[in-house]
This record gives sequence, C-alpha cells and structure tokens, in this order.
Amino acid sequence: MAVRTVRGVGGGGVVLSGIAASHRGSVRRGVAVASVAGAVLALSGCAPTEEGVVLEGADGQKYVVPENAERPMYDSKEACIADVTEQIAVLEKQGEDIVDTPEELCEPSSRYPNAHYSGLWLGPLLFAGSRWNSPNVSGWATVPSGGFAAPGAKVQSDVVSPAPAGSRVGERAPLKGGFGSSGKSGFGESAGG
Repeated sequence: MAVRTVRGVGGGGVVLSGIAASHRGSVRRGVAVASVAGAVLALSGCAPTEEGVVLEGADGQKYVVPENAERPMYDSKEACIADVTEQIAVLEKQGEDIVDTPEELCEPSSRYPNAHYSGLWLGPLLFAGSRWNSPNVSGWATVPSGGFAAPGAKVQSDVVSPAPAGSRVGERAPLKGGFGSSGKSGFGESAGG
C-alpha cells in the first residue's frame, strides 16, 4: 500500500511511499477533477487497468468492473460519512479536486439484499490495491454482481462502465470509462470539461 493515513497527537496526515513518493509531483495535472477512486489509485502508484469483468448492477444493467474491485464497509452511516469525508480531505491536501461527496458515496447495504453485506454501510467502489488504512473501516468487501449500482445510487463512471451489448456476466471486457482503453484518466480532465 503506497498511501496510508497516519494518526498521532498532531492529527492525521498522509505518507507516500514507493512509486507514489517518487512521482508525487506528476500526480497533479493542471486543474484536476477527480473521483475518490481515481485519486486514491493515482496516489497509490497502482497501474491503471484496461480490462475488467462484466457484472450485473442491482439496477439490472451490465457493467464492466475492475477485477477485484472493493468497497469499504462501516458499522453506521455516520462512520461512513466521517471516514469518506476524511479521505476526501486527505486527497484534497495532496492536490486533488474531488467531485464526489460522502453523501453520494455512502449507502446502506440494505440496497443490496443479495450481496451478503450484512447490514453495514458501504463506501465507494475502489480499484484493487487502492485501500486506505483507517480504523473506521470495519472490513473490505469485494464487489459481486448485484453489489453496486442500486436504483438511485451514484454509479461511479470512472470505476465502472456500461458493458458492451451482448456481454455476459463473468466475461472480461475493456473498461471504457475512467481508466479504460479510451485513455481517459477520470482525474486528468479540466474542470471546464
């Protein structure tokens, strides 16, 4: 893990190590607009992925999701919002302009009765290897079919993309959004569009 939250007497902070430490200056690209997932991936030093696996969202639509995508789990809505708020603040201190809000990214697991999340609150979908170190996270859940994109929930378009027509669940497919074969980074676009 290249990004970790450090807590101590003076409050929290971020320590970059590995690839992220040596490339810190290259993370910010002008006026950047980022999602939490995109910014965490960029700062973690993980390589972007061009392919994913086709999963069905809770809305019945098929999406391409990065393999081994995860979601942080929390014991309460308040814990989720507080932790995601803290993670956004950490990313903004690193120079990222985050477009997501904690209220959009935290949702009750009751929206996903078949995903076996067991009554917890769920944070944003993250790329594999992009976990943040926080004592507020009660666990990490892999993202199964039916475990994201509930009707009315924010679909994180830089993490998931609509599956090509005719795709079947379990097939591999290119990611066209955020980090896919289109070359768009999800956080390298200017605020003006």
